[in-house]
Amino acid sequence: MKAFAVRNLKLYVRDKGAVFFSLLAILITIGLYVLFLGDVYAGNMTDNGIKAAGANEMMDNWVMAGVVAEASISIAHGVLGIMVADKARKITKDFHVSPVKHSALTGGYMICAYAVSVFMTMFAFLLAQGYIRMNGGAVLPVAKLPEILGVVFLVNFAATGMMAFFVSLFKSQQAYSSASTVIGTLLGFVMGIYLPIGMYPSFVQWIIKCFPISHGAVLFRQIMMETVMEDVFEGMPDGVMEEICKDFGVTYYFGDFKATPLTSVCILLVTGVVFTGLACLNLGKKQKV
Repeated sequence: MKAFAVRNLKLYVRDKGAVFFSLLAILITIGLYVLFLGDVYAGNMTDNGIKAAGANEMMDNWVMAGVVAEASISIAHGVLGIMVADKARKITKDFHVSPVKHSALTGGYMICAYAVSVFMTMFAFLLAQGYIRMNGGAVLPVAKLPEILGVVFLVNFAATGMMAFFVSLFKSQQAYSSASTVIGTLLGFVMGIYLPIGMYPSFVQWIIKCFPISHGAVLFRQIMMETVMEDVFEGMPDGVMEEICKDFGVTYYFGDFKATPLTSVCILLVTGVVFTGLACLNLGKKQKV
């Protein structure tokens, strides 16, 4: 399993185009925010009585938290494309007649995708911190890093499981590429990254809240925005901060139920377990054909 995972890692790193396009969705999100959306969101905050400096820093952390969460699923999706390439080139037939266990092959794909996505998610986090610092904001305290690492490991576990199951449904690279285009387009919307969740219609808000990886974005926002929000909303009524958190997806409400961090953790954990199991079953069935 380890050797097969290393083989997949070498194939992924060797393909510079695959690495670049895995990061493309992240780069597009950052570009949209820097060029267009940042000033609009910060301006709305200022209109609500928040100081401009605090509004800018808060929105920088908000969008970068979403970017870090988005990295987990977009990178995992890109790495798992190796699975489709092996099927399209009939390489899997060689694996099937070898003494290697099917579970080792499946595990090799998923371990590689998980390891790469964890590394790249942390890289995205460091880039986000660099951007926030260059824009005049404060870097996240070192004491918060264990929480960030915990969320990184958890959200990538869920994202890798989901993408492994999704990618296992494809046999041709053309179909996979077409699906990748759709995913790249929709991902920022279903994770509530491009626009604050409060700007969407009610049924779209429910879609975002029910998309498991969006809960990773919520956890990142709560960690990265905690300090700056305490400073920005100091002396203001509690209801103002709560309403902003609700509109910007810092906290999720399902009707009158407020999702706690533990709720989001459980959703991500269950998602990872369920979809990893489904991916293993699906790959096992296809390998027996």
